[in-house]
Amino acid sequence: MAKILLLEDEDYTRKFLKKLIEQSELVEWVFDAASGREALDLFALHKPDIAIMDIELGADQELNGIEVARQIYSLAPQTYFVFLTGYSRYAIDSFCVHPYDYILKPVKQNRVREVIDILAAKVQMRLNDEKIVIKLKKETLLLQPGDIIFVEKRERNIILHTKFGVYELNHTLGEMSSILGNRFIRVHKSFIVNPDKIASIQEVSERSYEITFDDYAATAQMSRYRFNELYAYLTMRKKKKTEN
Repeated sequence: MAKILLLEDEDYTRKFLKKLIEQSELVEWVFDAASGREALDLFALHKPDIAIMDIELGADQELNGIEVARQIYSLAPQTYFVFLTGYSRYAIDSFCVHPYDYILKPVKQNRVREVIDILAAKVQMRLNDEKIVIKLKKETLLLQPGDIIFVEKRERNIILHTKFGVYELNHTLGEMSSILGNRFIRVHKSFIVNPDKIASIQEVSERSYEITFDDYAATAQMSRYRFNELYAYLTMRKKKKTEN
């Protein structure tokens, strides 16, 4: 499912678009920003697949939508860009990030739904084709994201838990975080988990929680500082399942 970054400085339009986009069954999350700087911060934190950018932001804004898109494109050129604009003159300026489409203001609901459904489907197809490459001492694993349950740092060793077995890795936990990407969540200094595999979260002390997984005996630890991020993700996932 797709993660979407929405940049729109008008409160009413931003809330309207966010609610509309969240109705798509292929959209996992919508991160909304009212300024260019906020959009860049959200991008750095969540690595969205699609960026919907209002080009003409307020006069008090440091960056406009195209300038924000350029910075995102330099870091993640695979991002799909859609621009919101009331003027066609910006089209040439935005070619530098190879935008997928433009939505003219005032926006029409059917137009937004059409673009979002097409791009979210493209993201899903790309994710389905993805293989995560993990090098072991004597072999290389090619895994789908759903094959991986969690990764832990155990003393000086990095341990990968999968539905096929447990493997000791040559990578650091930081390297594994980069390899796995934004579909996995760092819940502790020693643990990275696949949130789609979580069965339950139990508080074990004032500072930590224990995570259990579907059909898997081993557990992971989570610090209380990471609880809100994971809880928000699981709440959104539950909401999506209820709506569907």
